[in-house]
Amino acid sequence: MNHLDVVRLLGLDAPAPPEGAGYGRVVPEDFELLVQALPQGVIAASVLLGGSDVPVRSLEDFTRDTALRIADMEDALESREQELWLPLYPRPHGMVPWGRTANDGVLLWDTTAADTADWTTVLTDTDFQFWLDLPFSASEFVARAVMGSAEETPALETYQEYESGSFWKVADDKRATAMTLANRDIGAVEEIVTRLRSIGAPGVRGHAQELLDRAGERFGALPEDYRAVMREFPGGAVAGVRVFRASAAPGAPALRRLDDNGLFLQWGEAGGRAFGWLTAKGGPEEWRVAYAEPDGSALTCLEDQTFATFLRRRLRGDNALF
Repeated sequence: MNHLDVVRLLGLDAPAPPEGAGYGRVVPEDFELLVQALPQGVIAASVLLGGSDVPVRSLEDFTRDTALRIADMEDALESREQELWLPLYPRPHGMVPWGRTANDGVLLWDTTAADTADWTTVLTDTDFQFWLDLPFSASEFVARAVMGSAEETPALETYQEYESGSFWKVADDKRATAMTLANRDIGAVEEIVTRLRSIGAPGVRGHAQELLDRAGERFGALPEDYRAVMREFPGGAVAGVRVFRASAAPGAPALRRLDDNGLFLQWGEAGGRAFGWLTAKGGPEEWRVAYAEPDGSALTCLEDQTFATFLRRRLRGDNALF
């Protein structure tokens, strides 16, 4: 998908880019053409584009308005002793913000690729605890948001229209999320899924489900708590734990057998350790989290931790393994 697909979905006419404008040299061309073609506003009650001055002349200029947000991310990660699989701008190949969600999440580019046309999207929530790794350009992310939104949701609204209409629905959703999370007896799966859904990014769930379906075809039965979470989460990081995609996709590791005898099924990593399940005992509902040291010299099973309870413990600030 490209910017023209988005413009058509929104029912607008796409202006032709001026000749010799120099798009795509600093940030992806499709993003700059989107900014040029779309009036400022809220897309599908969920996405707001940043950077109104195009073509972009430098990343320093482009990120000036989001510098404080980047600093907030750095501070939050440092205070939790968490690391991401990618750095943040201005470090080399650091992630660069290009927009936000109506729920105050941040949309960033993975700038690893040398060609800006190959930059993909990372989405984080307002607390910087969930980082979703998405193989989408800005245009494809926006298009999926439009196609994945509810039928009654306007495709594009001015800020004034949004604040007088869709904003209230978003606010109601936030209150419902807060009430659910305030339940002291909430289960680990429900807590994680509620927080993932509260990010408010239409179209992501469908992609996550596709990955999970392919993983099921390859590995067969998987723990129900893993399946419930991964229906919402396409891979990335949760509380500093990199959670692999459910199935193979370009540019990112996926669920895999780590050992020769197939008894250790790896789903992620943290602090150089490989995390997964020991699958020798019983069915998937009996599998417990295990981890291998960076040099592969030891394999330890956390007998009391499932996939969901382990991630919830990390979300609540407990990085200990015992």
